[in-house]
Amino acid sequence: MKNNFRDITIRKENIFNFILLVFVLITFRYFYIQVIRGDFFKEESGDNSTRLIKTNSPRGFILDRDGRVIVSNRSTFSILMYPVHYNDSLFDHNLFFDIINKANKRSNFLIKEDYFIDSLKKSKKYRTKKYKPVRIVNYIDFETKARLMEYKIHFPGLSFKSNPARFYPNNLRLSHVLGYLRPIPSEKYDIDGYDRNDSWGRQGIEGRFENILRGEKGMEFRLIDVKGIDYGRDTQQEIRNSKVGSDIQLTIDYELQLKIEDLLKNQNGSIICMNPENGEVLAMASSPDYSLKEFIGPLKQELWDQWKEDNRLLNRATMGKYEPGSLYKLVAFVMFMEERKIPIDTKVFCNGKYELEDQSNPGKPQIYRCWKKEGHGEVDLHDAIMKSCNVYFYDMILKYQEKDKYIINVLHKYAEELGFNEKTGIEIVEKKGRIPDSDWMVRNNGKRWPKRGSMPNLIIGQGANAITPLQAINSINLIAMDGATFQPKLILDKPSVPFNSSIDQYVWVKLKEAMYSVVNDEGGTGISLKNNDFIIRGKTGTAQTTSSSIENLISWFGGYIEYDDNLMSLLVMVENTNSDTKSIAKILSKELINFQLSRGEK
Repeated sequence: MKNNFRDITIRKENIFNFILLVFVLITFRYFYIQVIRGDFFKEESGDNSTRLIKTNSPRGFILDRDGRVIVSNRSTFSILMYPVHYNDSLFDHNLFFDIINKANKRSNFLIKEDYFIDSLKKSKKYRTKKYKPVRIVNYIDFETKARLMEYKIHFPGLSFKSNPARFYPNNLRLSHVLGYLRPIPSEKYDIDGYDRNDSWGRQGIEGRFENILRGEKGMEFRLIDVKGIDYGRDTQQEIRNSKVGSDIQLTIDYELQLKIEDLLKNQNGSIICMNPENGEVLAMASSPDYSLKEFIGPLKQELWDQWKEDNRLLNRATMGKYEPGSLYKLVAFVMFMEERKIPIDTKVFCNGKYELEDQSNPGKPQIYRCWKKEGHGEVDLHDAIMKSCNVYFYDMILKYQEKDKYIINVLHKYAEELGFNEKTGIEIVEKKGRIPDSDWMVRNNGKRWPKRGSMPNLIIGQGANAITPLQAINSINLIAMDGATFQPKLILDKPSVPFNSSIDQYVWVKLKEAMYSVVNDEGGTGISLKNNDFIIRGKTGTAQTTSSSIENLISWFGGYIEYDDNLMSLLVMVENTNSDTKSIAKILSKELINFQLSRGEK
């Protein structure tokens, strides 16, 4: 009897211990799930019902000086797929690709069906990838999104992301000034809020003011069931609205910009218009240019290669470096007037050529020619600018070099006074050009320099001289404002930065008189631009880029007009002209001036 009772007691203890053990295990498991791995399972559970989506912010608009929109945004969408919810047997591939292939889209990523399926299946195998969305297509329109949403039950794992895209006017291009958007480079991933599928500004205003234009991303949670169906935003979760980027207003005059772009069609070159009184760039064009619309979505590699071959991406206005030709005679004028090592009223007889004795070849002088074969006769400094007489400058610079063999350094100093050899300070990328001094000549031409034979070419803007069109118009502004102008600027509300020169006021007066004669006096090289109703001053120029004097010429005109108490400077540069077309810069300048003056009459 006692043994039976003892057995029953032991059995009860065993049962109790077993129940206790089970309870302990359940309690431990509950503790493990709720406390030790609570955050993990909470995240896993949440991922089965909600998805965190970052919403892109619309970029700020870019406006012209009058508030007219140049660059805006158009609402487009990206198609995303969550690998964890993708089910090959449930997903209606035929319907999906039928809709996608008819979409108004600008880019395909996983658009081929086999690649689409394989990529999602592979991503689904990895814990780190299966919960991350895969971007399928960028830049689809609202109609395509709406149609896909109609059949969303057939597309488990499908989701969308707002993807604002740039929208450009059909007529205005302004491509080199505006810049473009490109995919974010890998080194910028997860830095400053960028994701791997983002775009960022490159070149121009888009690149220079990326931080202002881009805005701030938002955040929202999407409701997705276990089958991967997206039911829209989870209103129970906190959201953060995206912040629109700031607008930027340019100094650009929309209609004037249209005009200069039209003038440059079928030309290689640049036109710039400015207001010398405040440094505002009213219009700036570089040709050939490119279509910014091609950057909406991935740019075709063959198109990019073609653009590079055609040198379309080069902003000739700020980064093209060219021989200034006779425009550089304005620098020589200033030096002769300021230095006065030779009496300023000295006259030179031009018979069309200048002979420089070559000590290494006695009796065989080096010949430097004037552009006018029969010559200009007797000319002084004023006439030499008006008629652009080369021989006068050949003769004078060699007389100066007899007094100072390093006269090139003095010339270099005055070139910098007029804004050459340095960047102007404009907001977009530019180059500084090159105005050689004696050190540069020794490094590049050997220790035998200085040679007398180098100075005749340098004084008329040939040889090693190289300037940008923007530097050229900067110097015109300085002349127009008697040595006190402003740096070029493209942002309307940016304070104007003074650009001053120490040149004597008397020099500016005399230089402006000579530039007036260029356009208004008989014999002036710019007489075709004369307008009896308005004051126009300027300087023509032709520069050789090869040893040939009749091919591959650069045609220049730089000047300014006074009308209705306003000033407007202009610079026209056209490449690849010849002896028959070298006056093209004057022709385009006349059309441009007439256009601007006609606007003032309305």
